Amino acid sequence: MNFSPGLSTSTAISLVLFASFLWNTWAISLKYLNNYPIDGLYITMFITSFLFVWGVGFLLDGPALIGNIKEIYAVDPSRIVVTIFCGIGYIIGMRLSLHVMNIIGLSLTQPIASSINIFIGTSTAALIGGVPVGFSIPKIAIACICLFFAVGLSVLTGRLRSGAQALGQVISTLQYSVNDVWKSTGLVILSSFFIQAYTIGISYGLRSVTQESGLAVMPFMAMLVTGAFIGAMAGSGSILTIKKQWRIAVNAPFSIHKFGIMSGLFHYGGNILHTYGTAFLSSAISWPLGISGGFWTQFWGLAYGEYKGSPPKVYLTLVLAFIFYLLGAILVASMIF
Repeated sequence: MNFSPGLSTSTAISLVLFASFLWNTWAISLKYLNNYPIDGLYITMFITSFLFVWGVGFLLDGPALIGNIKEIYAVDPSRIVVTIFCGIGYIIGMRLSLHVMNIIGLSLTQPIASSINIFIGTSTAALIGGVPVGFSIPKIAIACICLFFAVGLSVLTGRLRSGAQALGQVISTLQYSVNDVWKSTGLVILSSFFIQAYTIGISYGLRSVTQESGLAVMPFMAMLVTGAFIGAMAGSGSILTIKKQWRIAVNAPFSIHKFGIMSGLFHYGGNILHTYGTAFLSSAISWPLGISGGFWTQFWGLAYGEYKGSPPKVYLTLVLAFIFYLLGAILVASMIF
């Protein structure tokens, strides 16, 4: 029998919020890579994730891990196939997002990406996975307005910061231009669409309170991480091959590899907790709750001095962007009560 703990609403919400902390903490690894290729980090990260998820799956479910996968495949193989391809798809989005973080930092990337992901992801989750009782269309509309303002203020923050940088006011080692902000915004939007594959996968492939068909939690995670592993090896593996960087990636000291290992454990440790919470809450609720943890990405960006020396108006617009983004998340999440 597959492991399925009886969760209260408050416990399920706590799992999702802690998962969001884990999701939005591992990206600080980028601050310590120096000239080490991101794709090397990615390979280590998803090898770790693959071994971690399958190991935890067998530990919690035993033979039922494979048994549930076989059972669902015999009845509805699309639940398996879609989940694997969604694992591949969202990995592409994450890789684009990491590229953007390297250019404009954590603090600016987070509110833009989160604002887009809350709107698109929640809509996708509601359409595919179903909605719990009390899901309010008017609240969704108001949330969308909040998120629209959040995106606009985030872009304005980047423009103000790059202007202050040109005047020599910003003393952070992270330097970017207004053109970088616009290009990065486009990449964030593109990456956000790919990341929706995660929402599609968890809404369609996971058995939850609003989705009677689908896999149990750990079998679902095993299929998702298998897709993620394939996507990371194909994508980042190809880039390392083209750039002839495999030797650098493999021969790096443990002081570098530890960041990939940590990232894999934090990323899929968060995914496992989030998925158990989703099975109880539904993806339409757990997705915006999880994205609301983007606060931590913004916090780490500020903590690492990405806006050091900026004038007060830069901090003001950044805070306002986060407030509007957070309001949108709260409006969606409040529908559970």
